[in-house]
Amino acid sequence: MQVLTKLNLDKLSNKRITKEEAIKLYDVDIIELGELANSVRQKFHVDSKPVTFIIDRNINYTNVCTASCRFCAFAFWPGDKRGYINSYEVIYNKVKELINLGGTQLLLQGGHNPELKIEYYIDLFTALKKDFPDITLHALSPSEVDHICNVSNMTTEDVIKKLINAGLNSIPGGGAEILVDRVRNILSPLKIKSDRWLEV
Repeated sequence: MQVLTKLNLDKLSNKRITKEEAIKLYDVDIIELGELANSVRQKFHVDSKPVTFIIDRNINYTNVCTASCRFCAFAFWPGDKRGYINSYEVIYNKVKELINLGGTQLLLQGGHNPELKIEYYIDLFTALKKDFPDITLHALSPSEVDHICNVSNMTTEDVIKKLINAGLNSIPGGGAEILVDRVRNILSPLKIKSDRWLEV
């Protein structure tokens, strides 16, 4: 608590801290830092419920993508030999590792891979739920769902119904950090616009 005392606990819980003070927080014991964060939360949200967490894992089923986002260091165009579609065995082993660590949720995401139509996702989700019935399948993003609609020539409602029937529990909000179309047009010009993102 010595570092926190030097930083002035009152300031930490009431005002924004400087960059230098934030860097000093790296030296604070993680439990003490968590207790401080909780005290700040309780100050602003007096009647708040307990905060919980989950253990999950982000697994990428493919890195083949045609979206061309300017910030992405992950994706490769179809035909590039660095591109991959993970086999079910690879995904299965990664989920097994997650389960062995006490994980309860799988975040499954990839790219806009034109080879992967709705049948791929139905087969993948069905197999995952068969092998791991208790895992929460938190998968895809609104942009990926839209892509599946396009390459499968299906409506959004039909795609989502089929994915849910195959085991999808929820869709993460991937891309929500840039829901201003002016910014999206610069960073991700080939991805869906904000109104379509919200529709999905």
